[in-house]
Amino acid sequence: MERDSHPRRLRLARSLSIAALAVAAFAAPIAVASPAAAHSDLIATSPESDTTDQPSVVDVLPEEVSLTFSDDLTPPLPEEQQAGGESTTQIRVFDETCEDAGLLIADPGHADTRECTNYATGEATVDGPTVSTAVDAAGAPAGQYTVVWQVVYQDGHAASQMFTFTTESAAPAATPTAGPSGDPSAEPTAEPSSAAEPSDVPAAEDDGISTPVILSIVGGIIVLAIVVFIVMMIARSRRS
Repeated sequence: MERDSHPRRLRLARSLSIAALAVAAFAAPIAVASPAAAHSDLIATSPESDTTDQPSVVDVLPEEVSLTFSDDLTPPLPEEQQAGGESTTQIRVFDETCEDAGLLIADPGHADTRECTNYATGEATVDGPTVSTAVDAAGAPAGQYTVVWQVVYQDGHAASQMFTFTTESAAPAATPTAGPSGDPSAEPTAEPSSAAEPSDVPAAEDDGISTPVILSIVGGIIVLAIVVFIVMMIARSRRS
């Protein structure tokens, strides 16, 4: 009996070792893949996103929209390396007149945003865990806005989603460039000519005979008196 029990124990130990190796071989890929499959989580947006319990309402459309994740994001590729000329990192902002904005996520193949206004300007930029874009808010109407975003996680996986918020008032329109007078509505005026037009020169007022004329008359009378005096003296001397 003792001789038979020894081989049994060997077979049992061998079977347990094989089972342990099989379990380890199955679990190893899962353990390695789990960290790689763990993506970042979206932890904040600006403006805040609507929730099922609480709508997000701001005064007017802000001049920047941003999203912050739990881990750093992959910066977008240079423009010359972007497939099809489109960056894998994007933020687009549409008002409620763009009915297909949501389809960019739900059914991208049927989304048609050609007639929609995208208020985001320029390329989205990444700074660590935050991606942001500037917004041209001038004249943007009041109402609900849809922000459609796309980012690339550090593990190389891309993700896209959207969120919504509402503005209470329309944003002010763009201010016209001020004219030379400082009044935005003033038209530029021509510089005055250095040479005055004849009509611009005021006519001299007639105040009577001027002083030089009077002096000339008086002088002429005196000269005439002297000449008469001399003539009279000559005539008298001839008579005598």
